[in-house]
Amino acid sequence: MDYEILGQRLRLARERTGMTQTEAAQFIDVTPAALNQYESGKRRVDALNLERLARLYGVPLRSLFGEETVQSDWEEALRLGSETISASSKAGIGRLTEKVYALEELYKETDTPFPVPLHPHFAPLAAHLLKESQTAVLAAQKARSYYNLGIAPLVDLQSFLEAQGLIVFIIPFGKEENAISGLYFTHPKLGEIIALNQAKADNFRSFTLAQGLAYSLYQHDRPAIVYRQGDNTPLQTFAEKFALNFLIPSEALQERLYSLRVKVVSHPEEVVHLSRYFGVSYETMLCRLEQENRIAGPQKDFKSVQSATLARHLGYSPSPHEFGERFLSLEERLPRIFIELAYRVVEEEKRSLRHIAEMLGISDIELEERLSFKETDESEEEELLISRNF
Repeated sequence: MDYEILGQRLRLARERTGMTQTEAAQFIDVTPAALNQYESGKRRVDALNLERLARLYGVPLRSLFGEETVQSDWEEALRLGSETISASSKAGIGRLTEKVYALEELYKETDTPFPVPLHPHFAPLAAHLLKESQTAVLAAQKARSYYNLGIAPLVDLQSFLEAQGLIVFIIPFGKEENAISGLYFTHPKLGEIIALNQAKADNFRSFTLAQGLAYSLYQHDRPAIVYRQGDNTPLQTFAEKFALNFLIPSEALQERLYSLRVKVVSHPEEVVHLSRYFGVSYETMLCRLEQENRIAGPQKDFKSVQSATLARHLGYSPSPHEFGERFLSLEERLPRIFIELAYRVVEEEKRSLRHIAEMLGISDIELEERLSFKETDESEEEELLISRNF
């Protein structure tokens, strides 16, 4: 093997991600000097580190050995939109890229037709419209009307979006201040994809998903959008305001306040009641109330509250996000179609169980147990259908 050529390919793959040698070396647990020697061809890179680098950069391992691969437009767009984000977020985009390519392969290997492209519901909003104060409010109202949602709470937005044909991933994008909260892009075969930051997924999951929906409905002409909480661009401001109004419509908020017999919120307990009703975090609810000027008293009195403790005191069962960062199940991290097709590949013996377990991010034993439970459930369903027919 010509290690100088391999090193050039490693360097090019790293530069495409926007990572420095120091950042990349940190993720595979080698020194920057060692990585520099890999890229210059002065040091042999072992198989394990080579595989780690391929995954970190989100490139097929075969591409490092000379097989011709072309970076897709959607991947290039994600990379271009991530120049100022944290190293963890860049690594997360590499993981997401790997998962997206894997899902595409699963479709092909199972001969499953690719999803029919979604027809855009609304025309993309021009840049000058994003700056108008009422644009996001009207956009949220139109979206709720289009989906015939009325003013009812939408407590499981992830399932709702997947039912509309969007694909949702939860990926670790890091905890740094400049880590991304989510991203949106359109894949030419798989359709629209939203990815959330696993580190922030529980507390702001609905809010971040609703931002992704805003981009899907009104900015679908953009190749990719990478977003972070706190960015003050017109596009980000629009999406955040859309998310608040989509999750918590004004009319529904007014009705709920009336049921609490208040016009403005003066106690944190009332914020907890509202957040539980609408299925959003305490922080999201507080932000929405601030937007409507529905808070009486110093804001520091509301923001200094331990909302989880207060919720338990009020008799609510704990929510998952109230325990801080937690392990996410396979069904939470990956789209349902990804898991279903992965199971089929193993059952049809097109890939090894170990390979698919690695693709899913679980152990061989867990995958065997899952497939066993799946067979048991299918057998019970079949017996039930037979008994009903007789």
